[in-house]
Amino acid sequence: MEGTTKPHLVLIPWQGSISHIIPMTDIGILLASHGAAVTIITTPANAPVVQSRVDDRATPPRGGVGITVTAIPFPGAEAGLPEGRERLDLLRSPADVPRFFAANKRFGEAVARHCLGGASMPPCRPTCIVAGMCHSWALGLARELGVPCYIFHGFGAFALLCIEHLFKHRPHEAVASPDEPFDVPVLPSFECRVSRRQLPPHFSPSTSMGGGPLQEIRDFDVAVDGVVVNTFEELEHGSAALLAAATGRKVLAVGPVSLSHSPSLDPETMSEDARRCMAWLDTKASRSVAYVSFGSAGCMPPAQVMQLGMALVSCPWPVLWVVKGADSLPDDVNKWLRENTDDADGVADTKCLVVRGWAPQVAILAHPAVGGFLTHCGWGSTLEAVAAGMPMATWPLFAEQFINERLIVDVLGVGVSVGVTKPTENILSASKTDGSKAEAEAEVGMEQVMKALERLMDQGAEAEERRRKAQELKAKAKGALEEGGSSYVNLENLIQSFV
Repeated sequence: MEGTTKPHLVLIPWQGSISHIIPMTDIGILLASHGAAVTIITTPANAPVVQSRVDDRATPPRGGVGITVTAIPFPGAEAGLPEGRERLDLLRSPADVPRFFAANKRFGEAVARHCLGGASMPPCRPTCIVAGMCHSWALGLARELGVPCYIFHGFGAFALLCIEHLFKHRPHEAVASPDEPFDVPVLPSFECRVSRRQLPPHFSPSTSMGGGPLQEIRDFDVAVDGVVVNTFEELEHGSAALLAAATGRKVLAVGPVSLSHSPSLDPETMSEDARRCMAWLDTKASRSVAYVSFGSAGCMPPAQVMQLGMALVSCPWPVLWVVKGADSLPDDVNKWLRENTDDADGVADTKCLVVRGWAPQVAILAHPAVGGFLTHCGWGSTLEAVAAGMPMATWPLFAEQFINERLIVDVLGVGVSVGVTKPTENILSASKTDGSKAEAEAEVGMEQVMKALERLMDQGAEAEERRRKAQELKAKAKGALEEGGSSYVNLENLIQSFV
């Protein structure tokens, strides 16, 4: 691109959750490393997350253009939200969700004013907008600027292909019961059976989002010029090409974006929780540790936390357990955690280390002591496990995670299912009111968890075959982002299309 104006891509991550913000930031880092100018637009509460990741991961780009992080105020107060509630996981109740989406529309108006006339924009005009899936207003902005608009869902290509099939053929409407499995035949020779209850929120209008935003997301998805996906072409058995054929849009697989830079293991820059995790792992034998995490929004009912916890402290393997939402757990559950695990204030010589809130997942999965990952099947976590060559035990919670489970277990053959059949209620799936106060029961008992862990951590032939397949995928993931690899070429093609 010598002697030409460098393309300027404006990325606007969906601020619904960290699991959308982080991969879009990593995409920006990758685009900048390929020589594009990149601006990432976010909100004040989320800007530090983006900026710290850029500072930690971004290498000097070709041509020295780099990344600008721009924070535009999120008008939550105008929609009736308290100050600083700029992500879904920061909301107080399902009743706040419609307010959040109303504020997001106003945020879009502010972004448009900034892009169309803001003095603080970089001097080069935007040549493309890549927007998170709920920023449907970004399409109008792109059209006014006269530039292409791409969407980033945060889902994998297989899940997006299944969603496209469901919209077009609606097989879920033919089943009598929400728990009756039906087939989504999108990949020949592989069976994908799910129930209506397990489908993404696109097909459940009776959520706290309401049907309006869901329809807007679908309309946006249909109208954009292309789709950017955090995956690599060799992973999902041709799903990206099949999605492009089914939709008539460009589909660019550019991942795994978590490999945009190796995580820093410098004790001087790591958080206290990160140092604690890595020091504890350093004392464990190779492939001996079960890592357990359910993502940035993965909160279970207290009764389920107890069943899971009893399995983890009883199993024969050391366990590193990330507990989200621990501060909202009842006193008796927190007391049990303190007494039975190596909690922040607990007993230091127990074999179950608990981390409340955040843990350096990429570094943990890459540690030689970790032998298996009990995961909620969020796509970011799934890709991070694939990039680390890590076999998984699958416990989907909501969104497209039940579809991801089918990919992990049935298509890729690198996972074992815990056997969860129903989604866990979350702030989007609950009613618009505060909902029922009844105590949710545990669907998965202690013994069921133990059996899944035994299959995951076993040294037998079946488990070794999963490990072999996981290591093959790790090598392919690394190759995809190396020069000449499929994701490398897709990033180059995206940038070159604007030159």
